[in-house]
Amino acid sequence: MKRDEALRAIAAAAVKSRAAVFVGNGYNARALYALADRGEFFYMVGSMGLCSTLAAGFAHCVQMPVIAVEGDGNALMGLSGFPVASKAARGQFIHVVLDNGQHESTGGHQGLSSQIDFGLVASGAGYDRVYHPENVLSLEAALEDALHGTSRTFLYVSTEVEADDVHPRVPYHPRQITRRFCEAISARFDS
Repeated sequence: MKRDEALRAIAAAAVKSRAAVFVGNGYNARALYALADRGEFFYMVGSMGLCSTLAAGFAHCVQMPVIAVEGDGNALMGLSGFPVASKAARGQFIHVVLDNGQHESTGGHQGLSSQIDFGLVASGAGYDRVYHPENVLSLEAALEDALHGTSRTFLYVSTEVEADDVHPRVPYHPRQITRRFCEAISARFDS
C-alpha cells in the first residue's frame, strides 16, 4: 500500500471519529499536512522517537480517541516509548507505524526495520490488540474496529517507497502547531 493511501485512510477515520492525531516528525508529517491538514492534527517537528509517548500522555488526560502516526525510523528511535505509551494511554488509543524501510526525509537511506517485528514488540510492550493490515480496506477495517473499542491498539502498516510524491514541509512554527491544536481541541469541549 502507498503511504499517502494509508494517511488518507487514517485522516478520514480521524475526522469521522473526531480523533486527535499526533504525527511523528519526518515525511509522514509533511505528507499528512499536504493531504489533509486539520487543527486537530499535531505535527511533531524536531521530536524524533517521541510521537507515541506524547500522544499517549494526551490520551491519558482526555476523553477522546487519539491516533499516533509515525514512520519506522521514528518508531525505532523511540522503541523504549512503546511500553510507556501502552501503559499510559487510556480509552481509544491507536499507535500506527508506517514502514517503508527507509529514512525518507533524510534522503531515503535504508533503515533497520526489516530486522524488527514491530507487532511482536508492540504485543510484548502491552498493547491490547495488534494488526498488520495489508491493504487499504484492511487498514480501514482495523481503524474502525479500534475506534469502536477502548483498547490500546497497534497497527503496523508496510508501505511502498514513494519517490515521486514530494510534499512540502509543514509551514507552521511549533508554537503555531501547539496553539491551533489546543484551540481545535478546546472548541470540541466548548460545544
